[in-house]
Amino acid sequence: MTESGGQSLIELALALPLLLAVLLGMVDGARAYYVAGIIANGGREGANFAARNANATQAQVTQRACDVTGFASFGASCPGMQVTCVTGDGDVTVEVRYDFALLTGSVVDAAFKINPIPVRSVSRLPIMTGGTPCAA
Repeated sequence: MTESGGQSLIELALALPLLLAVLLGMVDGARAYYVAGIIANGGREGANFAARNANATQAQVTQRACDVTGFASFGASCPGMQVTCVTGDGDVTVEVRYDFALLTGSVVDAAFKINPIPVRSVSRLPIMTGGTPCAA
């Protein structure tokens, strides 16, 4: 092995961990963006369901939002997802929160203590039927 071959090997050994960290960070960022879109759709669907069904309960709205996300099989509860539904001033507001776990969790936890990242969506629609949705 020549001197320049050894130098190239050392440069690769120094640069590779940094490049892999950047790549995994990009993958985590893309996954977080994707999950944020799914959570937004779940919140909109939950608010739409509550606004159109006068007798929709908190449990039904939660299940509707969960079913739309696809995080669990249809009809099963979604682990890590919390849904709140409130009515007021003729509107129904649905908030969906989900704890998103990073792939680079151990590295991020050692430096920043932010894993999991909470992803949140709030949707508000006018109530379209008589009655009070989101009852217990």
